Amino acid sequence: MEFVDIAAARGRSGLVLVVSGLVPSPWSEAAKGISHVKGLNAAIVRGKPRDPELEAWTRSHNVPVAMYQDEPPRTGWAEILMLCERLSEQVPLVPSDPARRCKLFGLGHELAGEGGFGWCARLLTIDGSLRSEGARGFPLKVAKYLAKKYGYAPERVPAARAKVESVIAVLSAELERSRAVGHPYVLGDTLSALDIYCAAFSVLLVGAPEADCPAMPGEFRPIFSYLKEDLGITTPRALLEHRTFMHSRHLPWPLTL
Repeated sequence: MEFVDIAAARGRSGLVLVVSGLVPSPWSEAAKGISHVKGLNAAIVRGKPRDPELEAWTRSHNVPVAMYQDEPPRTGWAEILMLCERLSEQVPLVPSDPARRCKLFGLGHELAGEGGFGWCARLLTIDGSLRSEGARGFPLKVAKYLAKKYGYAPERVPAARAKVESVIAVLSAELERSRAVGHPYVLGDTLSALDIYCAAFSVLLVGAPEADCPAMPGEFRPIFSYLKEDLGITTPRALLEHRTFMHSRHLPWPLTL
């Protein structure tokens, strides 16, 4: 992967990924991880919040965005995955078996889709920031901006926590079943995109200290420690070990912004 500015990216003919340049956003880290594993020669643009030039080009105010040739921009986790799968046959990440494929997209949505683990984790962290006037979770200005995007309301917080904990339990149980028969990956003996998404989203559970993500400004670290340190949400051992395995075998370490 090559990091470039927007001017260089717009002249590229291949895959361009616009990702978070400030924090290890799980959606961005997963997109980068998929590109890395599949050996795609992607150009990476560090997105800046509310950058008018970037928004005009990508037609989006969110990251990640996958840009390829003259095709429409892709912003959804599944659409980005399927584009990468199409562009490189190296290391297939979507199972050919229909049952496993359905499980990948179902659990992937539970992690990365609207109303899923990542979405609800953000609602919880927004809530922590707003209730503490920015002392915990997001910086207050960021929390107020995100509250509108994520439909925050105090009455949604209990359901958001229940969703976060239920997704953790489901993924941990799936991984433990696989490991019980000697397989290292969530869906069995073969790496899939679900493994990359599990590793990427685990940062919301384990945090992002300086050793893990040296380039992130210190003011943003409480975002990633909130679930663990402020809410006391624990991560099952199987998921922790899976994250370590993924970064030792398949994904870059430490996290690079």
